[in-house]
Amino acid sequence: MRAMEHASQSEAARPAGGLALAYLVPGALFLLVLPTNHTMALRMFCLVGTVAAAFLAARRHGFSSPPLRWPLLAWVALALASLAWSRMPAFSAGEIKTEIGYGLAAFFSFFVLTRGDQELRLWLHAAFGALALSIALSLVGYADGHATGVSPYMRWDAVHGYASFSTYLSTAVPLLALWFWSTGPRMRYVGWLVVTLLVIAASLLGNRMFWLAAAAGLTVTAAAVLLRRAPREPSKRRVLVPLFAAIALCAILFVTIAGQRPADYARPAEADESAGLTDVFARSERLYIWAFWLDRIAERPWTGVGFGRDLPHWIYEKPKEWPDLYFAHAHNMLLDYGLQMGIPGMLVLLWIFASIAAQFWRCTRDPDEQVFKVGATGMALVVSFFSKNMVDDLFWRTDALVFWSFAGILLGYAAGRRRHVPETASIQ
Repeated sequence: MRAMEHASQSEAARPAGGLALAYLVPGALFLLVLPTNHTMALRMFCLVGTVAAAFLAARRHGFSSPPLRWPLLAWVALALASLAWSRMPAFSAGEIKTEIGYGLAAFFSFFVLTRGDQELRLWLHAAFGALALSIALSLVGYADGHATGVSPYMRWDAVHGYASFSTYLSTAVPLLALWFWSTGPRMRYVGWLVVTLLVIAASLLGNRMFWLAAAAGLTVTAAAVLLRRAPREPSKRRVLVPLFAAIALCAILFVTIAGQRPADYARPAEADESAGLTDVFARSERLYIWAFWLDRIAERPWTGVGFGRDLPHWIYEKPKEWPDLYFAHAHNMLLDYGLQMGIPGMLVLLWIFASIAAQFWRCTRDPDEQVFKVGATGMALVVSFFSKNMVDDLFWRTDALVFWSFAGILLGYAAGRRRHVPETASIQ
């Protein structure tokens, strides 16, 4: 308590100009290289630097009370407890370090470092640069793979592969919307170029759920703007028109892409070319994948097999007719937690995401316009990420780090604004 009081006094005494740039460089570099494959050593170096910068900033300038303490503590406690019954304890321990340790290090570091407009502006530009770089690399890799006859799935190696890249893009869309919301008109021309390339890359990916997840996130943002009290109608229209246009584009491209591929890749001969859109759901391979893994959850409903997304893959026997990709995991974030830590694991995961959503919802009710913006963005982030991972599970490795970093940035900014709001503050 005494340390927190000292931190609060230090923060109150700090000038409103934000942290020195030296504190922020490791975090900016971390965000910049995070989506790019084959950067593990540089990424970890930057993460360690970001954690060290956050520690020094907290000691010198104080920090807000960290959010989500109880659900995150429950997550850590349950994962550690699972070591007692894990079928592969060493594997589970390594996954706890990688998935929980690194994820929470990124979350709390960005929460501590994001004090105000200066930090948020830098993070947004770094995230925007990372998005632009990853899209450029993906398109170059796709073109090169197409020319040399490489499998479509392997053409995305520079950006962690087909499924991971689509999850990253859907996670980045809410931050891209905030970047547009917060940047000047000249920079938006560059933004529209990146949006155009994003649409091209996502269309080439052919991942149907990307479009639904992106549309879900954008819809949440639009709803928050519509429900905002004391509106400035011209300002609302400037935000809502591009949001509704983007939602319509996502819907059109979802229908188009869904109609171009079989509902079930393992049984393409069963797909009727004249079948309607309902086949995307009615004949999806996800239905029997989920049924198989639900039966496995029922075998160990209260404990699971131990922490680690890929652990069930090594424990259970693959159905002979399945492609290897189908057996990699349950292709559903909740089911994977049920396999790892039983029903308690599923409940803790829901508690975590519900708590994050509740934090952002409170931000959308704040009278401060800047806190409202990050609240609407955060709600979109949660909805987009959660919905995308209902048909896959990329709450793992790169995509998990992206999610935790973005959540820490947005919640840190909101906490900083509430501590000290200068009269003329703006992230523009």
